[in-house]
Amino acid sequence: MIYTTDQTKQQVLDAKTIEDKVKAVNKVLQDGEPGNISIDNYSGFTGYKPQFILDALNAVFKLGNWGFEEIHAEIVTHQTEKGTSSLAIAQVKVWIKTIDFTPVGYGQSRVTKGDIGDAKKGAQTDAIKKALSYFSIGNRAYHGLLKAA
Repeated sequence: MIYTTDQTKQQVLDAKTIEDKVKAVNKVLQDGEPGNISIDNYSGFTGYKPQFILDALNAVFKLGNWGFEEIHAEIVTHQTEKGTSSLAIAQVKVWIKTIDFTPVGYGQSRVTKGDIGDAKKGAQTDAIKKALSYFSIGNRAYHGLLKAA
């Protein structure tokens, strides 16, 4: 499993309500710091690496009890002072079983070296993380509390 302490493992096992499960996901993420933190070299923003968020959700909520749906995705190209630049943009909706609220998040990722697939994946995972923030999942990132190694 991905738990780093016995206390976190127990917190995950004891989590029964949605609120307890969200706290447990955030505890799993916090325990993984700083190894699960990434820094965007372009913007300087820090955030959790997407796979760590997905693993924490699966560990706490279990497979099939949460998910997402991509609503829209596109590649947009625009002119900058340095030339042509392309961005992948994604819109996703996330859900947690037993909650009617299904927040939508938007994400983006630059197309680098012509790798459109990687940019689409980056935009989708960015959108998932932003939509999950409506449930306070990964909130340490949005409060500016992450410190990279």
